[in-house]
Amino acid sequence: MTQRLRPAVSEPVILMFSRQQVEAGDISETLALLRRLTEDRQTAIDFCGRISLVVDGYNDDPRELFEVPEVRAYIKRLDQAWPNWFFFLSQADESVKMLESCLCETIEVVPGVTSLDLEQIERSLARHFTAVRRLREALDLPEDLCEEVAEGIIGMFRNSAVERIEGDEYR
Repeated sequence: MTQRLRPAVSEPVILMFSRQQVEAGDISETLALLRRLTEDRQTAIDFCGRISLVVDGYNDDPRELFEVPEVRAYIKRLDQAWPNWFFFLSQADESVKMLESCLCETIEVVPGVTSLDLEQIERSLARHFTAVRRLREALDLPEDLCEEVAEGIIGMFRNSAVERIEGDEYR
């Protein structure tokens, strides 16, 4: 296990959105908490890679979270107000993938396998990597830490990418 992943596994910070918050579209409390993470250099470094996203209240819903319009809208509103996810999200779980699947048009190709719109994911990734760069500049964060975060995110997407699935059984 890399040193960077160790706090995400041993000391995770769960950022939970309740169904009530999601359905009300109320991002104020969550946004205030997220903004505190970027108030100063040490806080940002302390929480780097430790945040795990959880949406509570949809456990009995048969849909994936990216299929729930209210969840997608909530995540999109948060993302518009605070794009700094990549620096803080855990790479030891599905938080990054959940975020991006809610921000981009996503379909379930076969059970457990999703496909994201390539143009949208490229724009979203570029926006989030730009946010990491701006955060690094604003808080004078260690360049090597930011590069390690970026490499981890890129690796996650490379490792989850599959070739286009052909055949009638998957249409």
